[in-house]
Amino acid sequence: MGNVVVVTSGKGGVGKTTSTAAIGAALASLGQNVVVIDFDVGLRNLDLVMGAERRVVYDLINVVQGIAKLPQALIRDKRIDTLSLLPTSQTHDKNALTEKGVA
Repeated sequence: MGNVVVVTSGKGGVGKTTSTAAIGAALASLGQNVVVIDFDVGLRNLDLVMGAERRVVYDLINVVQGIAKLPQALIRDKRIDTLSLLPTSQTHDKNALTEKGVA
């Protein structure tokens, strides 16, 4: 079982996305297998910060709703082999998340 690091704040514009990308890249650079997950449904930016916006086919909402399997939605970073991204949806809102689906 892996470790979970959560970057959160109730205030926008404080660097959550930037910090998440930096922490994920740093841990992956040290040889850790890392998946960064963007849970900011409707306001996603992590795929943009990581340069993967044009590679998104499936996202967190697709996985939660059973439309896609997790491996289909993960985007492997082109620079660091041990870093992957699970983007979220720009078009849905947080009501698309269910407790069962997230688990």
